[in-house]
Amino acid sequence: MAPIERKNIDLAPLKKANVPIFFICGGPGSGKGTQCERIVAKYGLTHLSSGDLLRAEVHSGSARGSQLLKVMEAGELVPLEIVLDLIKEAMLQAVQKGSKGFLIDGYPREVKQGEQFESEVGYVEN
Repeated sequence: MAPIERKNIDLAPLKKANVPIFFICGGPGSGKGTQCERIVAKYGLTHLSSGDLLRAEVHSGSARGSQLLKVMEAGELVPLEIVLDLIKEAMLQAVQKGSKGFLIDGYPREVKQGEQFESEVGYVEN
């Protein structure tokens, strides 16, 4: 299967906005979605779910979405870089609409993803 091409994403607007970023961690059924809904309602942050972003890209009909569908149908993992690109794109769109910050659910799933996020987007305090 051909590699999925990464997009060149200018993160300057996101970095300039300097908004808080929170990773919401927990296993399936642990209440991540419920807690995110409450936090969004109380503080007006933007909730991003890596799974929702992947599904939306597949349903968009884009070339990248078609490639992602093939990867998922083959039972393979979507490349870490592509998941990060989807998150970065969603964050940029939300910042342009005035987002006050982010709750990111379902990401990172492993240390390497967290390190890649910090390398490409910026350090997230714990």
